[in-house]
Amino acid sequence: MNDWGTIAVGTRMNDRCDPVFFNCWSHLIAGGLRPGDTLLDAGIELPQHFAATVLVSHFLHSDADTLFMVDTDMIFKPDTLTRLRDDEKGRQYDILSALSVTRRRPFAPILLRLLEKPDDTQCAYKCVKEEINGEVVDVDTIGTGFTLIRRSVFDAIKTQLGIDKWYMDFGPGGLGEDTQFCQRAKSVGSKIGVHTGISIGHRGPITFLWDTEKKEIMMESSDQIRDILEK
Repeated sequence: MNDWGTIAVGTRMNDRCDPVFFNCWSHLIAGGLRPGDTLLDAGIELPQHFAATVLVSHFLHSDADTLFMVDTDMIFKPDTLTRLRDDEKGRQYDILSALSVTRRRPFAPILLRLLEKPDDTQCAYKCVKEEINGEVVDVDTIGTGFTLIRRSVFDAIKTQLGIDKWYMDFGPGGLGEDTQFCQRAKSVGSKIGVHTGISIGHRGPITFLWDTEKKEIMMESSDQIRDILEK
């Protein structure tokens, strides 16, 4: 498959911007893009799935070949996009993400494959961290924090599923807009991968405290969504 072509870079932003992300973003815009690439207006002051929909709309009205979504809690180096787009191993994919970890416990790699649940109408995913080997790994869903998506994915979803606006919206049972999108992309034949050799940081609300039993610093984070889903 050909390279990613021209890239449209976009992000989603609510009421604040992480200061470390701001530095990363600034270096990306100043020196990480190429002739023909474009910068999209951010999706702003909207719920995440609405902002994602706005961002996709901006991309589809551009002339770019590929949408590059970056979230405002991701930390990366100025050449990270270059490494992701230039690695030939990633060019066989329709959707390709750098490797990150969850921002809450257990801080696991976002390297997810579908786990069949025949007795349940909902789907579940398992982390396949044992497959981290520096190469590109096939997955069934990704986050959109640092992700390349070819225009052909949106074209196929529109043609085969009849969706021409709400490409990213929440699904049943708390299914996130990124996973909902990936399920649709998989259903129309798109190939999804994570480059395990290109790692980025994920900023999040963390509490540091002393573990009196292990006698070491421990990190804790709150995850109310998980509490709701598990109950």
